[in-house]
Amino acid sequence: MKLFKTCSWLVALSLTACAVTTTPPARTTATTVAAPQLIVAHGRLPMTADHTLGFRLAVPRRGDRLPLIVFSHGAYSSGDSYDPILDAWAARGYAVLSVTHRDSVSLGVKRGTNEPRYFAWRLDDMEALLARLPEAIRTVPDGERVLRRIDTSNIAAAGHSFGGLVAQTLGGATYFDATTSATRSRRDARVRAVLILSGAGPFPPTLRNEDFANLQVPTFVSVGTDDLAQAPGLTGEQWRRLPFDLAAPGRKYRLTLRGADHYFGGSVGRDDLPRAAQADEYLRLYATWSGKFLDAVLRDDHAAAGELDARATPGKVRELAPLATFERR
Repeated sequence: MKLFKTCSWLVALSLTACAVTTTPPARTTATTVAAPQLIVAHGRLPMTADHTLGFRLAVPRRGDRLPLIVFSHGAYSSGDSYDPILDAWAARGYAVLSVTHRDSVSLGVKRGTNEPRYFAWRLDDMEALLARLPEAIRTVPDGERVLRRIDTSNIAAAGHSFGGLVAQTLGGATYFDATTSATRSRRDARVRAVLILSGAGPFPPTLRNEDFANLQVPTFVSVGTDDLAQAPGLTGEQWRRLPFDLAAPGRKYRLTLRGADHYFGGSVGRDDLPRAAQADEYLRLYATWSGKFLDAVLRDDHAAAGELDARATPGKVRELAPLATFERR
């Protein structure tokens, strides 16, 4: 049964985003970004004889015991296509590691390629990365010193679209593995928070309602009212908010951006779309409230937690700004 209308992959988990930007392959040299308070570098973690995992690491120039955010990009995109979001988190005092999976067009993959193993490969990437974090971080310039500044036991998993499925799985959501005919968990106990940017709702048998119920860590879900529609009978907003609706209650937050598409108004994930007039405001709202969420969970910041809960009411959608609403469970 086809559950999506705009893609042709055999496995629904690989169908979350169909068109994203082409970006250069991951590099191993340090780069400088516009924000002078950040250091951005690229590293590579050997995985198998035919696969090396490239990644981008952004850290603030100052600070120690930095909580770590690991980020999984949307289908066909890359870890270098989300700088406005990733660098905002880094400027807030987080180490942000964004990988480039093997389905990226930056690695020569043709957009729309039908490969049913992409989801498993992505989870294997993240599992190996989390198991070998010190080794990975040491591959960036001055990696040993950078590693000493990062708290690799205090982690948030984040992802956009297809990457949101990866992030929620690292945080505890299960899935049905057709190769073993069994429900699988790939949870990493170090993941204390999950951020899902325009993720995906259920598509049985691979992802069922009950799989989301296993997502128990604090979770921040964002959707746009003009989000990409890929499930029959549901708008993009309706389907992509379901991780919020179906996850286990308790410290679950949903930010909805009015008029926003799947790419924050053409700001992230792809560069071939017109940029929306409201794009900067979408980015500001997301950076502000996802940042407060991260502070509340990874830093146990009571003031940030209080501000989140003061602006969001369980079971009630509240106005957050002219372009945003907020809710919690």
